[in-house]
Amino acid sequence: MKSSSLSDQSDQNSPETDPLTEAAISLLQAANWLNAQISQHLDPLDLTLQQLKILSIIYRSSENKATVNQIKQQMIDPSSNVSRLLNKLMDKGLIEKIRNREDQRVVHIHISKAGIRMMCTGKQAMDQGMSVLGKLDLEELKQLDKLMNKLRA
Repeated sequence: MKSSSLSDQSDQNSPETDPLTEAAISLLQAANWLNAQISQHLDPLDLTLQQLKILSIIYRSSENKATVNQIKQQMIDPSSNVSRLLNKLMDKGLIEKIRNREDQRVVHIHISKAGIRMMCTGKQAMDQGMSVLGKLDLEELKQLDKLMNKLRA
């Protein structure tokens, strides 16, 4: 009598995975893997991808300032704790909070010169982490982008 391995037994007992589930799992694994590649390059800067995104949002805003709500609206992950991220960036001297003179309830977030330098350095580090996408040729990158946009539409 031939004994079967544990993996053979589990394959026999589990329902066949459908292509939709396989694609979703593969997409999530790829996203986590790419995030880890980027984080590996940002870690030495003591900067997270979310913090880099906030610096970029503020820098691209009119007069290099934005409100907390404007930042929240543009974040990749809408569940981001923007207030906590802003406090960490402020502790590092990368941003400053300035109250509006006409309406004290409104707080404008400004990026400092150190914040602009860190954003540029962080962008270079992020590009190094994303260089793994160089495994794909131009047509594959365009196809990937088209598929990702189709999913989000």
